[in-house]
Amino acid sequence: AGTLLGIPKALPALLSGELKDIVVVFSQVGEVLEKYFGRRWRRNLWLTWGSLFGMLPKGGDAIWGIGADYIDGDVSNNETDSEMNDTFTEASQKSPTDTPLVPVIVWNNGTDEICPSLTSSLENTIPNTTPTADAQDLNDQEGLNLPDLKIPPSRTWSMKETVDFLFEHGGPSSIFSPDTKKGWKTRALSKDKRKHWSDPLATPLPIAPSLKIYCLYGTGLPTERSYYYKVSCDKLEENSNINQNQTSCPEDDQNEKEASQCNTSSIVQDVTGEKEPPEAPFTIDTTANDKSKNVQSGVRFSDGDGSVPLISLGYMCQKWSQPKNKHNPSGIKVYTRERESKAQVRLSDPGRGGPASGEHVDILGNVGVLEDIVRIATGFDVEEKVDEDKIVSDLKRIMEEIDGHDLGGSDNSVR
Repeated sequence: AGTLLGIPKALPALLSGELKDIVVVFSQVGEVLEKYFGRRWRRNLWLTWGSLFGMLPKGGDAIWGIGADYIDGDVSNNETDSEMNDTFTEASQKSPTDTPLVPVIVWNNGTDEICPSLTSSLENTIPNTTPTADAQDLNDQEGLNLPDLKIPPSRTWSMKETVDFLFEHGGPSSIFSPDTKKGWKTRALSKDKRKHWSDPLATPLPIAPSLKIYCLYGTGLPTERSYYYKVSCDKLEENSNINQNQTSCPEDDQNEKEASQCNTSSIVQDVTGEKEPPEAPFTIDTTANDKSKNVQSGVRFSDGDGSVPLISLGYMCQKWSQPKNKHNPSGIKVYTRERESKAQVRLSDPGRGGPASGEHVDILGNVGVLEDIVRIATGFDVEEKVDEDKIVSDLKRIMEEIDGHDLGGSDNSVR
């Protein structure tokens, strides 16, 4: 179950220090977790994990902005839900000439009408002096004040806008690059190509015609795909006050005591004295629910293995298997073997989904997958039993819609 094109669940972890499992499933545990290891601490920790940035969705709006993989739920008659999600409906049409591509973040409120006093106060603020070095360092690290949110009138962020925001505010640009187009154009340059090795759209398969690739993964489980967020005005005001204090700190040595007090009040510190950025001024809006769009507690779902969406699991596997594909220059044979998840509760094996589970981790005990692995390793009847595609999801249709869209497909992601 390879995350070839990344996972959307990395977005809320880096944006606000939140996970779907906490805000949706374990609400009681979430309250305890917030008390002892809150969102600010989690986000600051995860921002130091370079590997998490490597798991961000790849391919931009050309892959993730079409919305062909969304799965609809039951029709809802709840008028409140319908009104709440009008923004997503208007932005989710597939016609590129009439409406934008589908967003990955929907802001259920915006800063202009939600925080009018804060907006006016910031507009009327004129810095008296330049920030101190410590204050500037903190501002560069956090950067989450009102102007930097850049919430457009549509109240949505596309996949590209969201990933660019994360790299602008703390992303390890020396390790990974979110620019698939640049990666494809500079793939032959030894200086930059390592930044794109984790992006299969930017880096083609090696010249190894005798190699075989088997994509084994599960499907049929709701998997988080996009999110509804809300702006927290109190957090924005807190961040703005910090930034304003930073800009008014004196730099000369004549008033050393005042400067010391200013720095102390401007910089959030932990128990060790280290600088810590303030809490992100937005959270997942758990009040957003719409059964007709499969939205639950601010999270919209698509097909996948419960952790990785179907697009990330299967799109590149099928793309590589196409003849004369530029992402597979030597014609490596690629086979896609899907397993529909069929969970079974067994007292003899508690805590797992049974021998037919296709969940992201449980699939390691899937009997069909184990049989494929044994045949591949031993070569026993591998050509007759394994060397063929087994597609049980809507992957073919999803690929046709993505590649058939004027703004979609792997070609547009690198063009």
